[in-house]
Amino acid sequence: MAAALTLMIFGEILTIYSEVYASKLEGRPMETPLMFLKPMLLISIAGISLVFAYWLGYQATGNIWVVTVASLTLLLILEPIVIYAMLKELPGRGALIGFFLGATGLIATVAL
Repeated sequence: MAAALTLMIFGEILTIYSEVYASKLEGRPMETPLMFLKPMLLISIAGISLVFAYWLGYQATGNIWVVTVASLTLLLILEPIVIYAMLKELPGRGALIGFFLGATGLIATVAL
């Protein structure tokens, strides 16, 4: 399961990074479509990592829900960290409330 978690962390971080990186690109995609080459390559590597993470996790646990909850929890933890590390932006009030409500919902899903 350690290998699955390692791949999952790597894949989630790379996914978030490529999405945020792409969101900050300036220009017109029709004029310079290659500007998306880097984020597309990164998210492809991330996807491969996540596919293997899910496979390894399921092989180790025999339960897809354990793997899914691990992935969602990692995403919930890692996304704000990666976004802050890249952009030095803090969430606004609405986003912060949404984050806490989402975290509460995830905890309820796992606990109940």
